[in-house]
Amino acid sequence: MSDTQDERPARMFFTQNDIADDERRALVELLNQTLADTTDLLTQTKYAHWNVKGQNFYQLHLLFDELADELFEHGDDIAERATALGGEARGTVRMAATNSRIPEIRTNAVTGLEYVEALANNLALHAANLRGGIDAAISHGDQDTADLLTELSREVDKYLWFLEAHLQREPIQSTNGRREPEAPPQNQNQNPEAPQPEPRRYEQGPQSTR
Repeated sequence: MSDTQDERPARMFFTQNDIADDERRALVELLNQTLADTTDLLTQTKYAHWNVKGQNFYQLHLLFDELADELFEHGDDIAERATALGGEARGTVRMAATNSRIPEIRTNAVTGLEYVEALANNLALHAANLRGGIDAAISHGDQDTADLLTELSREVDKYLWFLEAHLQREPIQSTNGRREPEAPPQNQNQNPEAPQPEPRRYEQGPQSTR
């Protein structure tokens, strides 16, 4: 296996698309970043699909596979948009590993809830990145790419809901409209002046934290 990594920018090709060349190049870079994140998250989801154990195994085995199928379709749509703009889709697994913004999934997980928490954390980060991409696409004058990312973010949010429904145990707001106090996350620094973690994530452990 080669030790070299291909980190060159995506190649660009002539197209009669009326978006300016420099804007198209920036959009292709944006789409390839999103493709790397999506490909990475797809493989993490398959890892969870293959390795999950314990209670609700079959339900989660199928849910993770369904999410992986959805992410595969997302990657295809993202890559085709990059090539429609005259760019090169940089979508191999090695390219994804080099460029992904998604943290690696925990590799010591065993039970269903451990994998659900790990995937929910990374899927939430992916959703936030997609929404950032919507704004970036609009700033480059490409409403079509913004529309694509909007649809993808909506679908990612749906699967985040599916995952987090396994973890949510109590409301953060009571029926009378008063906000209920939240228990602090596990291992939180009790110093009120200490910086708080961003974004908020589920604890990477066997117990749900929200």
